[in-house]
Amino acid sequence: MKNRSSFEKDSSQLQQIFRFLNESWESYSLETKIKSELELAVEELFMNAVRHNTDDNSDVHLCVDVQSNSVEISVSSKEEKPFDITKTKKLDLDDYIAKQKSGGLGIHLIKEMMDDIRFDYSNGISTITIVKNLPA
Repeated sequence: MKNRSSFEKDSSQLQQIFRFLNESWESYSLETKIKSELELAVEELFMNAVRHNTDDNSDVHLCVDVQSNSVEISVSSKEEKPFDITKTKKLDLDDYIAKQKSGGLGIHLIKEMMDDIRFDYSNGISTITIVKNLPA
């Protein structure tokens, strides 16, 4: 069953987002590690929309779909210039640390934690869908 909700593009919405996520999967027995990874990924995607999306009047839309073998979460928002995280280069952590870089670490973590990531841009709306497979 899919649960959908919209949130203002403001960091103050994070607690409401976490509440929505937990309500979306409360009737399923998801492992704590899986829930934490999904929450971290959604937080990163949401905060990227807050920080980098120039359309201030748009909300961020979440859709959570818990299935028997996976959890799929889509994060959508208006975006003038789409940013496809699936096309970012693999991060070299040693180089990242040595050069004291900033930015990009969240995307790296999402790619490491999730089993699939999809990007779609249509009619000015960017949608990033993350998938976490569930143990059998």
